[in-house]
Amino acid sequence: MDFSITKDDEAAAAAFDRFCQDKIAPRAAKADAASTFPKETWGDLKEIGFFQSFYEGDYGLGLPWVQRCMMEESLAKACASTFLTACAHIGLCGAPVFYFGTPEQKQRWLRPLVDVEQIGCFGLTEPGCGTDAAAIKTRAKKSEKGWVLSGEKALITNAPIADFAVVFAVTDPEAGYGGVTMFGVDLKKPGVTRSAPYPKMGLRASPTGGLTFEEVALSDDDVIGEVGQGFIHAMQTLELGRIGMCHFGLGIAEAAYDCARKYAGERTAFGRPIARLQAVHFKIADMKIEIDAARMMARRVAWMKSKGEMVGPMASIAKAYATEMAVRVADAAVQIHGGWGYTTDFPAERYLRDARLGPIGEGTSEIQRELIARDLFAE
Repeated sequence: MDFSITKDDEAAAAAFDRFCQDKIAPRAAKADAASTFPKETWGDLKEIGFFQSFYEGDYGLGLPWVQRCMMEESLAKACASTFLTACAHIGLCGAPVFYFGTPEQKQRWLRPLVDVEQIGCFGLTEPGCGTDAAAIKTRAKKSEKGWVLSGEKALITNAPIADFAVVFAVTDPEAGYGGVTMFGVDLKKPGVTRSAPYPKMGLRASPTGGLTFEEVALSDDDVIGEVGQGFIHAMQTLELGRIGMCHFGLGIAEAAYDCARKYAGERTAFGRPIARLQAVHFKIADMKIEIDAARMMARRVAWMKSKGEMVGPMASIAKAYATEMAVRVADAAVQIHGGWGYTTDFPAERYLRDARLGPIGEGTSEIQRELIARDLFAE
């Protein structure tokens, strides 16, 4: 396995990392405190080419997977809320259109997402179900002019600010997994309402909310992919999202590690920096071990994806480990800061709050272990 990229690609990734530290990171604490996503960030990410990094051809730069993942890690390190909102917009929402949409649908929906003329979201989760797409209650009934959509979605990243949504609905209640279809929905249509942003434990600058559809009229041109293939499309999209969540965990862990190491070098106790105390520097060494181990897993998944290999089980392994690792590392950072780690004077507490979504989002850690076990014991 060769995880290396060209020197030019490496330089581009380094330039993006500097951009994130110069432009994105300084806004993170204020945005978190205000529970508001900075509007200027959209323009900055567009200008640097972040949204063009996801796809190829007319809709992107066709960047290598490893380089793209390095960029995602840099963004999450600078501001996890920015990572979540930006990647839900161009990744979770954009991927189904790019991979399963018609050329007309790509021009209609993906082009405005890449150009940041519209904000996108991914409407799968409902108040009573998450990863189990076959259990969704949202219905799309056939009509003379197309379809009529009714139902409710919950816990949707970007829902309070989105213009467009990829929405999953049951079109054949008797068909189980084969009865789910994916639709592109203009959220300005009559019958669409949205909730206010949810108050959240972490990632507060990334708006999360609900969507309600009351007999929303859709056409056959709004069906993405084939009727009845929505569950498969959802699982394929979530697999891509899990690769991103590996780097969400890595970015937060790197930020927590950096702040803990800096604090340990500056804080003194018993006449010397606490970094010289074995209890502290062993903890920091453990943080480094876990981060590097998670990065090797994440890079392996990116490399496998670039080679066109099946990544399902490995994506689950890397996602589960990297996101759980981020929680452990962020918790250690708070502990190293002592009482100050529990205050907003230092960013350690924010990293811990933000990291806690990782083992939940894009399929819980329990779901990842179920997928891993199924693969291990498959006949």
